[in-house]
Amino acid sequence: MSSGHSSEDWRARLQSLRSARPPQPEVVRDWGDTFQPGELEELEAMLEQDASSNTEEYDAALSSGLPTPDDLDVWRDTKPMRHSYVDEPQANQPIERQLSYRQPGLNPAVEETYAAAFRLIQLAAEAERSGNPLQAIQLYTDAGDVLIKVGTNEPDPLLKQGIREKANEVMKRAEELDEWYYSVQESARKAALPPQLQIQRTQVPRVQEAWQGRTPTLSQAPEFTHMRYTAASTKDPVKFTADGFQLRVEETGKKIRVFITITMYNEEGSELQGTLTGIARNLEYMTQQWGDRAWENVAVAVVSDGRTKASASCLDYLTGLGAFDEEIMTVTSVGVDVKLHLFETTVQLVRDDNFEAFYPPIQLLYALKENNAGKLNSHLWFFNAFAEQLLPTYTVLIDVGTIPGPTSIFRLIRSMDRNPQIGGVAGEIAVERTNYFNPVIAAQHFEYKISNIMDKSLESVLGFISVLPGAFSAYRYEAIRAEKGVGPLPEYFKSLTTSTRDLGPFKGNMYLAEDRILCFELLARRGRNWTMHYVKDAIARTDVPETLVDLIKQRRRWLNGSFFAGLFAISNFSRVWKESGHSLSRKIVLTLQFVYLGVQNLLSWFLLSNLFLTFYYVLTLTLYSNYPALLAVVLGIYLAIVGGIVVFALGNRPEKRTAAFYSFSYVFLGLVMLVVSVISIYGLVEDVSVSDPRENLATCSVSNFELVGGVVTAIGLIFASAFIHGEFSVLLSTLQYYFMLPTFVNILGIYAYSNLHDLSWGTKGLETAGHGAVRVTQGNGNLKEIVAQQKRIEAEKQRAAKEKEDVDNSFRAFRSSLLLFWLVTNAVWVYCMTYFVSSSCYLKFISYVVAIFNVVRFLGSAVFLSFRLARRLGTGRSTHAGRNYQAHLPAEWQAHYKRSSNATTETTTNNGQQVYVGLNISDLSSPAANYRNMEEEL
Repeated sequence: MSSGHSSEDWRARLQSLRSARPPQPEVVRDWGDTFQPGELEELEAMLEQDASSNTEEYDAALSSGLPTPDDLDVWRDTKPMRHSYVDEPQANQPIERQLSYRQPGLNPAVEETYAAAFRLIQLAAEAERSGNPLQAIQLYTDAGDVLIKVGTNEPDPLLKQGIREKANEVMKRAEELDEWYYSVQESARKAALPPQLQIQRTQVPRVQEAWQGRTPTLSQAPEFTHMRYTAASTKDPVKFTADGFQLRVEETGKKIRVFITITMYNEEGSELQGTLTGIARNLEYMTQQWGDRAWENVAVAVVSDGRTKASASCLDYLTGLGAFDEEIMTVTSVGVDVKLHLFETTVQLVRDDNFEAFYPPIQLLYALKENNAGKLNSHLWFFNAFAEQLLPTYTVLIDVGTIPGPTSIFRLIRSMDRNPQIGGVAGEIAVERTNYFNPVIAAQHFEYKISNIMDKSLESVLGFISVLPGAFSAYRYEAIRAEKGVGPLPEYFKSLTTSTRDLGPFKGNMYLAEDRILCFELLARRGRNWTMHYVKDAIARTDVPETLVDLIKQRRRWLNGSFFAGLFAISNFSRVWKESGHSLSRKIVLTLQFVYLGVQNLLSWFLLSNLFLTFYYVLTLTLYSNYPALLAVVLGIYLAIVGGIVVFALGNRPEKRTAAFYSFSYVFLGLVMLVVSVISIYGLVEDVSVSDPRENLATCSVSNFELVGGVVTAIGLIFASAFIHGEFSVLLSTLQYYFMLPTFVNILGIYAYSNLHDLSWGTKGLETAGHGAVRVTQGNGNLKEIVAQQKRIEAEKQRAAKEKEDVDNSFRAFRSSLLLFWLVTNAVWVYCMTYFVSSSCYLKFISYVVAIFNVVRFLGSAVFLSFRLARRLGTGRSTHAGRNYQAHLPAEWQAHYKRSSNATTETTTNNGQQVYVGLNISDLSSPAANYRNMEEEL
């Protein structure tokens, strides 16, 4: 878009627009002929009833998207400059810069302010959408006139450029409408109205300013010096490319091999900085492995969920990088029904404050969604809009605040490079700051470690990982991409494309764990044989809930989603045999795995009762004969707490006012757990006989071998798995985990089942209102039609409210039914065990069940390590791993490796570090054949 017009050129264009066409005669309506008997009284009654609401809607339509005095905190300029028209106090600004706000009846054209110009553009866009081109031409012309005048006095050169481009844009639109209006026949005007300009874009030297005027070290190409902003108005991300939007990375011809997304909500800038720094370190390692220009094959998309939800510190950080400019966004997007604010730039993170050392460049896309619509919707934009245009080989999912290790992303990609059958990989998610004195954090540390060491290792060996966590995982894009509207991704996004009523409570809860659905759809994809893999060395650290209340909120979604997603996978396993392309041997192995998962789900259903029975039998063996009253008190308090948890979970959300009850409950339950553990260990050491003091119950003999075997398999195999994996820190959090175990089973489990009707994410609310243009429905001028339209609107509101109430009631009924069934079945199990089974028989049964599961998990963990060791030693399937790895790379990468190896001489320094000499990276062409030299673009 050209911006080289002088003030005289602008005024000449304005004059031609205003004088070239004669004004159209104003249509004067005879309202007396319009009224029908009784219609005027009906209209007056309706308008009197809705006067206040109509006024509010009218005011909202006038001010939509425009800065008001109450919006100054939201619109505050984050740029580090001395002159900013919203940073300075109103009274201290020059008279031409002071904001004024039009009052009803005032002519907006006489107010030469930014606010007046923005309001005129917004009203012009509304007039266009309402089919009133003459009014739109006049408003666009007036807006261009105001922008020219206020832009002349703008001291900020970047903002001045944006104002100039916006003025050119609205004037161009006015000229288009003017030319069209007098070239189209009257009868065809409405049908032939030219499409409204949707692609509104500007480019400013924002990056170079963020570098404090320094010249970028790698290149002075525009992508290194200029930030590009695009106001994307496409409503469906699938149509992003079809609507004419093109990413700058795509325009420059780069072949993106690794596409990373960072999803965020209202997190602080320090969290985003940590994640981007982790990615930059991985890029540095990639350049060491793949060549100095390997960064050109990597792009990063930061998708922020809601403009008004983004934290000020995050926007400040992005502004400092040169990847965000609020004033440019405001100026360029005015008058556009924006769905996504897209900022594109290439940044280099600095290693120090002196700008002397840098990480490799990051091709950064900052996508700021106008409305808050959830993390899944952010992934919808990433996959259906961005990835579908770039067609990367691999996609990497990271949550903001998750910090990948220096080589973690590289290792995820390398695993899929080495084995083309792998469709998805997961790394190890570790607790960032392990506080062993906080039981909540320490227990999660233990849980995360054991889950990775035993569960993911076993699942990786078998070929199906039940969940690749969205916080840190990667997929081969070919494996999940939709083909003719069918594939894993459409199923992944099904909860966004299907109403809650059509989903129902079962699928609604199932899609709380949509990442589990994606994994199963990947495994069972028709005609394909994709598998999943766990990459042990790909470690990413993340924050975890630090309080019990936050943990309850998080696990409610996790537990409900995983339970129903597990049932879905098990019930649909036949698709693996009927539709997938897996070999017979693989299908048999997967069948055994799903049998294992089915039994695991069954045991989790009765976990509440089995934990109580374990406490009951161990305490009975100790206290029944000598301290029956104490036994009754302990068990009575235990059952009272369980009942209280049900009541609190049904009627209250976890918050500070309910934290006291939950805190007391988890402390009491934890102490009982520790007492039971001590009694069990004492009984094992002292060789105490296991005999039920109650009469008339058949007993089961329990040998010392079985007692020792039970303890070894329950605890010893867990420690053994941790030790062979080198995770000795598990010992430091074992006590805290067992202290929290009754909380995981009772408090978290009961709260989850008591809130099956709640499909929210627990901590992040959704909204529908936003900054985009407000569409005001207008009738054809007939008062009868206006009245009928108002009635239709009210009827639609009532219908929607009734439907919402019906859906909510059905979900609550489902919740109550399932919760009651869960509690009753667990109570029946407790009754049967306590009245018909002796303690020795029950404890023997539980010991064998735990032993079988832990032995299977340990064997899977050991086999996983043996495969890993074989790959490192170059035996078996991984012979000549380096050559196999390169063989699966694209042809241009293989050629690049060959040139690199011929030009490189390896030496070893005195401290043992390997360095490479004799290699001039600039002499090597880029790994991708379609790269263009960025300096030539200048």
